[in-house]
Amino acid sequence: VNAALAQTKVFPLHSDLLKNVSGQFDLIVSNPPYLVDPSERSYRHGGGPLGAGLSLAIFSSALERLAIGGTLLLYTGAAIVENCDPFRLEIERRLPAGFSLSYREIDPDVFGEELETGVYAQSDRIAAVVLTLMKH
Repeated sequence: VNAALAQTKVFPLHSDLLKNVSGQFDLIVSNPPYLVDPSERSYRHGGGPLGAGLSLAIFSSALERLAIGGTLLLYTGAAIVENCDPFRLEIERRLPAGFSLSYREIDPDVFGEELETGVYAQSDRIAAVVLTLMKH
């Protein structure tokens, strides 16, 4: 409905990290799971370090598949450890020339109960973040 009102063509496709679709993309929007879930439930478990595995994979996939002028909008979570955001540091480390990045916390403390045990016991907090990646 929003696409029709905006007179924009939208082609939703189901894929696993863009593996089943071809071409370049003007817009990639993702809200992946971003926690470490011992039961590895698909709606919750992001895998990798502190739950960032899927978000990092989406970022890397977008680097390869965005068209010139294209944008990745990624809403995810980031565990903050000793006042440091390892997810953001890894994103910045992977960012090649020809891209710009905007990164902001939209909620500084989500899923606080996760900090009590397990992999997040050493974390200060889990922040909800929005990453915007643009290809120039």
